Amino acid sequence: MIKPEQCERLTRKARKTLEEYGLGVAADLLLSSSRWGIRLDVSTLDEYRRTGNSRVGGHPDLPSGMEWPVTQEGVPMTFLAQLNLVDLSPYTPNDGRGTLPERGMLYFFVGTDESASPIEHRVIFEPSSHNLIRRESEGDTALDGAPFVAHSVTVLPNLEFPTYAYIDANALNELSPQRLENDEAEAEVSLYDRYLEFESSWNHPSTLNWGGMFGYPDGQHPDAEHRALLQIALGEEYDYNEQACEKKLTKYYGGDEDRTWQELSDTLLLLLKIDTHDAIGFQWWDCGELQFFIRKSDLEAERFEQTYCSLYSS
Repeated sequence: MIKPEQCERLTRKARKTLEEYGLGVAADLLLSSSRWGIRLDVSTLDEYRRTGNSRVGGHPDLPSGMEWPVTQEGVPMTFLAQLNLVDLSPYTPNDGRGTLPERGMLYFFVGTDESASPIEHRVIFEPSSHNLIRRESEGDTALDGAPFVAHSVTVLPNLEFPTYAYIDANALNELSPQRLENDEAEAEVSLYDRYLEFESSWNHPSTLNWGGMFGYPDGQHPDAEHRALLQIALGEEYDYNEQACEKKLTKYYGGDEDRTWQELSDTLLLLLKIDTHDAIGFQWWDCGELQFFIRKSDLEAERFEQTYCSLYSS
């Protein structure tokens, strides 16, 4: 878990930065909605001198008996990343939102990157990081072209603030008059506008960053949990109608609305998000983001096959 002193240091830095953006009056509100998670950066180019290290792009290190995952058409899926859980365990959230096994490997593979439908994918958990061998797919994978450029991964603790779709804009703007009533020169600048500038800078502080875990997904609407849960629980595609989705889920849960809301809340566990990244070669449509979701109960039970993958691109 993230150490208390790391949390304190990041919280102090966040509060100071919020004040620098003119958001001091909203700091408590914004910090209360932030999420502890894991930040994933590229390190050096991975020349495969080690096996079982955390790696993004390139080729994976797999157990000799593991079959390479394929799409429904039998095409080898494209390898995205492998994460050694020993690297991640010191930085898992300490607020109870996300729990990972302490040891083992987590692999991410994907089929074609269709933005309008659930994306074929595989998330594979291997309990041991020993006796692995570097493997290459037999033939071209689902995403045509050469493998992505292999990089070693740097793992860091992260305090992530709500993205565009998940920030409470009304609550922010209600605070605006308190901050701006004596500042005619800046009266046209709302706290919401200032927040968007802050979020872009804070949540994307470096070109090294390629992904993250347990934070907020990028998107235009706060309905990622609806899309994910409807697919995982019922196997149905989301039609962008939140109320209709909630009715279906409530029926599935025996008419228990409270259970529906609890499941929706628990489903917004962003197991991994992968950003567009030039050095690796990731390009998700128009500079978009690939997102993997898992229910809290499935994460705790290590059921990594019960995941949902989608692509957001503006």
